[in-house]
Amino acid sequence: MSDIKIHILGSCSGTEPYENRHHTSVALETAKGLYWLDAGECCSYTAYLMGIDLLKTRGIFISHCHMDHIGGLGNLLWNIRKLTVVEKRKTLAEKISVFVPYHESYQAVMDLLAHTEDDFVCNYEHEGCSVQDGLLYQGGADEDEIRVLALHNHHLKHEEGTPWRSFSFQIEVMGRKIFYSGDTEREDLADTVPDDCDLLMIETGHHQIEQICDCLRKYQKFPKKLLFIHHGVKILQNPEWARKEIKSQWEGDAQITEDRMTLIL
Repeated sequence: MSDIKIHILGSCSGTEPYENRHHTSVALETAKGLYWLDAGECCSYTAYLMGIDLLKTRGIFISHCHMDHIGGLGNLLWNIRKLTVVEKRKTLAEKISVFVPYHESYQAVMDLLAHTEDDFVCNYEHEGCSVQDGLLYQGGADEDEIRVLALHNHHLKHEEGTPWRSFSFQIEVMGRKIFYSGDTEREDLADTVPDDCDLLMIETGHHQIEQICDCLRKYQKFPKKLLFIHHGVKILQNPEWARKEIKSQWEGDAQITEDRMTLIL
């Protein structure tokens, strides 16, 4: 079974800036593709300096349109095009799919890019897609086996009869199940986290470590590996305390993420 790389490009929530921390973004890399989960500021800059090939990008999945999750999208798309020009290489995909809950936000980014170099004319296509519950993306014949499913959560206020605007993602890739929380309410985890989860990435920007661990036990969710992402001030100010807190609260494999960290599944 081939390796899956999980690159942590940004681990900070939408609080004030912290040294060596950027807003939330995770890139999932296989041999045949690169898939982005949120695109906080500096995500493409960090990825490039880590040696990640941005031209492998096939899909970008935005959980919700707060700036700490989407603020780097324009620069990511811009850098992909820039590399095709500077390095005279083609993107791996003929079309890059960008999934955003508010299509207006995607269009605003594209309107901004239209006034950059060469009017942002690319030798590949972009496809802006809305995020809705269910199957969002399924890899083609030239990709590793991958499916991305969206599940709404209650992070943002929702009125009956209107579209959901905040989502978590389940990724089924090459026989593994990965869960990415985005921003979420703890009660959502009962329905959104798969029971047989290989990797669970859960935000700590709105919850404490103890609260999350208690909630996972309550709902009988025991992933093979637990990653805490999107950190709030308490963890950002004292990551060493957070590491000790994890050991006292969770018996399984669990870790606090930092920027530029790569894990291999």
